Formats: sequence, structure tokens, C-alpha cells
Amino acid sequence: MTKREPKRPRNQKFDAFESDLCDALSDVFYAIDSEFRLRRWNDRLSERTGYSDDELAEMSPLALVPEDERPVLEKATRKVLEQGVTQTVESHLLTEDGQRIPHEFNGSPITDESGTVVGLAGTARNIAERKRRENERKQYETLFETINDGVFVLDADLRYTAVNDAFAAMAGYDRDQLLGLHASVLSTEEDFKRGEQLAVEITSGKQDVAALDSELVRKDGALLPVETRFALLQADDAETVVGVVRDVSKRKRRERTLRKHRDELETLNHINVVIRELVWALVSAATREEVERTVCDYLADSDLYRFAWIGERDRDTGGVAVRTEAGIDDGARELFEAANSKNDWERPASEVLHTGELTVINDIESDERFPASVRRTITDSAVRSGIALPLSHGQTVYGVLAVYATRTDAFSEREAVGFEALGELVGFVIDAVESKRLLFADRVVELEFRVTDERSFFVSLSKEFGATCALEEIVPGEAGTLLEYGRIEGIPTDDVLERGEESNHIERIRAIDETLFEMTVVGASPVLTLTELGGSVTEAVVEDGAARIVAELPADVDVRNVVETFKGMFPSSELMGKRERERPTETVDELVADLEGDLTERQLAALRAAYMAGYFDWPRASTAEDVADALGISSPTLHQHLRKAESKVFSSFFAE
Repeated sequence: MTKREPKRPRNQKFDAFESDLCDALSDVFYAIDSEFRLRRWNDRLSERTGYSDDELAEMSPLALVPEDERPVLEKATRKVLEQGVTQTVESHLLTEDGQRIPHEFNGSPITDESGTVVGLAGTARNIAERKRRENERKQYETLFETINDGVFVLDADLRYTAVNDAFAAMAGYDRDQLLGLHASVLSTEEDFKRGEQLAVEITSGKQDVAALDSELVRKDGALLPVETRFALLQADDAETVVGVVRDVSKRKRRERTLRKHRDELETLNHINVVIRELVWALVSAATREEVERTVCDYLADSDLYRFAWIGERDRDTGGVAVRTEAGIDDGARELFEAANSKNDWERPASEVLHTGELTVINDIESDERFPASVRRTITDSAVRSGIALPLSHGQTVYGVLAVYATRTDAFSEREAVGFEALGELVGFVIDAVESKRLLFADRVVELEFRVTDERSFFVSLSKEFGATCALEEIVPGEAGTLLEYGRIEGIPTDDVLERGEESNHIERIRAIDETLFEMTVVGASPVLTLTELGGSVTEAVVEDGAARIVAELPADVDVRNVVETFKGMFPSSELMGKRERERPTETVDELVADLEGDLTERQLAALRAAYMAGYFDWPRASTAEDVADALGISSPTLHQHLRKAESKVFSSFFAE
């Protein structure tokens, strides 16, 4: 029934029809007079607010809305009452327990017979569900627009009906250009067929959500790797497909990188096995030829490489002459051999010999360092990549090692580092066997140089102070260093030490006596350079600012290469002489006879007794006191005999 204010006669009842009609409304119905008083209402008002009819009859209409919203409602109400216009306002209905329920208030004027506005009749509709949907829609819209992934909606014909900015950016289109576009335009033929099949499975209920790894065809034709998850969406009695697209290009690149690193690691492990076996094989190699043959055989026999060869500078042409090879050539060696007079390009092997630097060809077919005719020829073979590296030790480049593989990019940066270390190892082994050969050679080449380059420490001392310097002994040190013992006369000891400490080419220096100095030489040193070139310096004397240096080298040495390298380091040097000579050898018996002739009877006896008693063993089997007691002499006397004997033995061993 229609509610009224019980104690106020101005609240008159509706007739039965009006009362039933108002109570049948699902919305709140209310009437307000011109004095802003609540005159009539239906059951919905008390049901929604929790107030009784008596309580409502005593309340102002504005008391039913939150205080902060009352000015808006009051303004709209006065506009109806004063101007006679209909007003609609969204606000909240405030319940007895303080709950705020969103409602839409509609107010229309009530006029009398003369047309004067005497009140307001209105309805209040509960819009909580609508607000919930609107908020939910806004959240989805916010998510739709702000999510980093691309989002799209397709209609039943698989045309885009909605897309976000992220998806448009992925595709390279403006959003308006995508709307109405068929999904096949942004897919490869194969990916579109796979997507259609998944869509069928979703519509048939076989799965709720489908995932597809594919490539998005951008507007510029580029392919973008993406991962798409899509599902069926029921809206307004129509089925649509909503999809979320993620750019996975970075992930794909990472995966490719990881796969490449994994494959590279497996290859490196295999290479390490080959090199480890090769190192063991090199230990027993007695000649340079055996060293080079072992290297080529091991590399070519592995399943990593197809062909390997070692070459050296051709003394006649200046090109590269092959020393040894192994594996299947396929004509690829031509790429790495030196250029001749008919070629207008330098091939990698020749370049390596000139520069001493490693070079890698990752893809022969596309490497523009080679003439097109050469690239066409080589692609007919199985070879696809190669590496050329120097076999060197110190200043000496003994040759070049070239290795080929049947796969492109076979020599990564880390593999190249491994090969570089292999080249240094092989160069060291060749240097060792060549030095051994020189040590026992009956015939040698003797080169005599004159050096006036002041970068030499001894030459600079001679020029500045008029000093005379003579090399007495050299001892090989770490790579790039040499321990030298030199006799320097005509200059105070302190001045020599001061100049040595100031020199960039002397690492350390100390005086043994007034004229004999021990020094570690680095950098620009003629003696060090000749030693690194495989020579044995037999004489080095500096007088009047010029050094005379004599070195012995193997009889079959490439003299031109040695001289060019030496003069490259010391441009002011001159080759004063080249001689081939026989080198006399002394037998062990002759050496022993000479030693016995030099030692006194007491010295020889002390030396023999100490040796037999294990005095020189470690740990010692006998002490000096034990040996002295056996000889019937004092310990100081024994030490005196042993020191003199040892000095004579070492002098004989290290003498010229």
C-alpha cells in the first residue's frame, strides 16, 4: 500500500489503484512537496533503507542520501520545483545501518490545474549491478589498454573487432587499419591453418584455452615470433574469439644463443680432447717434420675438421710453400695459400705469415675478401669455413697452420682462442726441437751483425759514456725475457745501475762485482731478438757506440727471413757477414779427461767421495761431516775442495 505520514493529515491515501500500482514498482517511488517534504513513497523505500514508515514520515528526503552528495541532489530537486524540468542524478541511497547503495534518481514536476509546480514525483532505481558491470568493464578496458601484450577480439568471420595499442604496434598498423581486417592477413598460411584448427577445438569444447607459437606478419612484411593464447567469449548471444599475443623474439634469440653456446661448448669439449691427445703425441716428437705431421694428422682425423696443412715462407717467391698436409683437400687449400704475381689479392695464409695474426673465414661463400670466381669455385666443395694461424715462438714465425671445416661458423671466438693457444704450443715445441738440433748440429750458419740502435741498453751506454760492454752469458727466461750477464767497463757501477733502472728494456739489474752485471732484458734487445729467432748468440761486444753480435743458426735456416725480421726490429743494423762452418764436437771422454786434468788430486777425491756418499742427493744420504770424517779432513777443508772442484766443472761445461 502507499505509505503516508501517520500523524499528519496532509498525507492522504492514494486510491486503491494508485496504491497497488506504486507498490508493484520494482524501483523506489517517492513524492516531495514544494516545501521539500517527503509526502508519499512505496514499500520499496522502507525495504531498501530499513526505516519504518513512521521514521520516513519524520525525515527530510536529503537525509536518505550521503551528506557529501546532498548538495547535488538538493540542486537538482530545486531545479525541478522551481523550473519545472525533469532531472536525473546518480547518487547513493543511504540505509539505516549506513550502507551506500548506488541509485539513479529521476525527478519530474507535479503541477496543479493552473500549471503551477506543487511538488516532485520521482523514482530511484538500484544501479549497483550496472555499476559493478561498468567498473568491471572499466577494469577490463584499463587492462586491455595498459597490458604490455597485444590483445585482439575476432568476430565469427575472424575479422578484428577490437585491438589494443600494443597489438597494433606489434603488427605495424594503426588501430583503425586493423579493425575489420581478416586475421589471415597477419598470419603465414601454415600458422593460419593451425590457428583455425585450434579454434575448432575450442568451439567444440575440446579445450577452453589454446596456445599457438607462430609468426606475426607485420605490415612491412617482417615476421615477428609471437606466442598467442586465445579463448571463446560469449557476448550478446554471439561468439567471439579473444586473444593475447606476446612478443617472444627476445626469448627466441636467447634460446638460439643458448643452443649455440651449448653446441659450442660440446664442440669445445671435443676440441679439448683432440688437443689434449695432440699434446701427448707432441711430447714424443723428435723432429720438426714429426711435429707438423702429428698436428695435421690429429686434426684431420677428428670428425670436426676435413683438412689441415702447414706451410712456411717460400724463400724463392716469398709466398707459402706447403710442408705437410692431411685430410681431404677438395681444392680448398688454394684459398689459404699465398698470392702469386697473377693475383691481385692476398690470401689468408700469406697474410698470417706477414702479420703474425690469426685469421678466420666463417663463411667462404659470402666472404667478400675472396674474388667472386674463387667463392663460386670453393662452394662446389664440402668446405665452408676455415682458420689460419701462425706457428710462432718469440719473434720467430715457423709457419702457418690452416684448418678447414664442412660447417659455417665452425671457428667461434672461443674456438679461435683455443687454436691460438695451439699455435703457440706447436711453435714452442718446434722451437725446442730446432734448438736441440742446433745444439747437436755439426754444421751451422754464422751471422754477424753490426748494431748502432740506441734502444739497445749496451749501445746507449757505449755512446753516452764511451763504455765497453761484453756479453759473458745468457740464460733463457720467461717468454719475452732473457737473463744476461755482461761485463761493462769504463763507467762507474752506480751509473750503470741508475741507467738500468731508468731503461724501459731492463726489468731488473744488479751488480755481481765492479764490472759484472746481472740483468733481466725485455723488449728491444738485439740478443733477445736473435735468440727468439732461433739463434744461439756466441759473441756480443759493444765499443765506440756500435755492437758486434755473432749468432749461430741451423744450416737450413731461412736466412733472409731472419735478417728481415732482425732489421725490422733494428733498422740501423747491418749484416756484416754470413758464414757456413763446421762446428767441432767434443766427446764425453774428452770432456772428462779435460776435467780430470784441471782438478787437483784432493779436489777430485773430495768430489768423488761426496758423490758416492750421496752428499748431492736430496734428501742427502751423508752430511759434509760424514764425508770429511771418511776422508780424514775437517769440514771447512772439504767445503773448500768441493767449491773449487764445482767451479772448475761448471766452467768446463759452460765455457766456449
